[in-house]
Amino acid sequence: MKFTKRIVVAMTVLVLSVVGAIVLYASVGADSGQTSIAMVNGSVITTQEFKSELDKQRASVIDYFYRSKGVAYGKNFWETDYNGENPEETAKKEALDEVIRFKIELELAEQHGLIQGTSYDDLLLEMDKENKRRLAAVKAREPIYGPAQLDESTFMNYYISKLRTQLKEKLSEDELNVTEEDLKRHYELIKDTLFTLEDRIRFQKISVSYREDVQSNMNNSKKQSIKKRMDAIKLLLDQGEEMDQAISELQGENDAFVVRFTEENLNKDTAGTYFKSQAVLYSVLANNMGVNQVSSVLDETMQGEYVLVKVVDREKSGYKSYDESKRNVWKNYVDTAYGDYLDKRIREAKVDIDESTYKNIHVH
Repeated sequence: MKFTKRIVVAMTVLVLSVVGAIVLYASVGADSGQTSIAMVNGSVITTQEFKSELDKQRASVIDYFYRSKGVAYGKNFWETDYNGENPEETAKKEALDEVIRFKIELELAEQHGLIQGTSYDDLLLEMDKENKRRLAAVKAREPIYGPAQLDESTFMNYYISKLRTQLKEKLSEDELNVTEEDLKRHYELIKDTLFTLEDRIRFQKISVSYREDVQSNMNNSKKQSIKKRMDAIKLLLDQGEEMDQAISELQGENDAFVVRFTEENLNKDTAGTYFKSQAVLYSVLANNMGVNQVSSVLDETMQGEYVLVKVVDREKSGYKSYDESKRNVWKNYVDTAYGDYLDKRIREAKVDIDESTYKNIHVH
């Protein structure tokens, strides 16, 4: 009889222990990732979504504190306050703002019939469908863009980018109400920045190659000698000498290198070539060098040469017309209008944060 009682007592203790463990696990145990951390207009933000975005914010927050406060990442970085700012809280706020913004975009996409749902499970279902599509395309030897299978991070970037493009098209027809007059006014505002044609520039150029010395791993003193010669030519040009005269004065008969003098043209037909092969030179010429202005000595590493240029003539070529640029004008206008519209929807959104869950998530 006493033995039976001991068994009953032992079983009771065991049951109570299991129940206690279950209660403890439910209250502070491992999070499945589906726990709600916030609601946006009734749409759930799970801890898994939040943690995924939080992980993306780590690098930018570390960089921000290094640049703005001179704080290097190290032990106790996330827990420490720096001039009233805490890295962990900063990262969590940025992550939450991004997820809320994403949810509002998904809500808009659902309202316009572009997607079926806004939950995390809905997104995972879309990822599964996309990966199956890619796998079938690979088997059928059809072209695909990017990897054959997308992980969660890669898919989210791909998915939202594609969705935003579709959403902007939809919104431009109604909510954004983009008119022809809006686009023409916008074209006038941005044409100097985005739609100027290449000026026609005639320029003289002095160049000395150092590529042979570098490739053959010879003494770097020859490259330094070339640089000194170019500095000397630059000094003569600044004093009013013409390029060909400066070269003849300083080019020695026994020089181990040749100073070349050419006259060239930068225009809409040649701009692409200069941009690709002589990027430093292109940048200097395109940056409004005036007539008779002489550049500094340029190290054109792609060509392996030092360069000096002097602008002889410069003629403005005007702008690409509105009709030629209309699609790009539309894109630039809608990008700005979409951002403003989204900010407005975010301000109007009903956001409920589970403070307890939010507080218990940490950056590691």
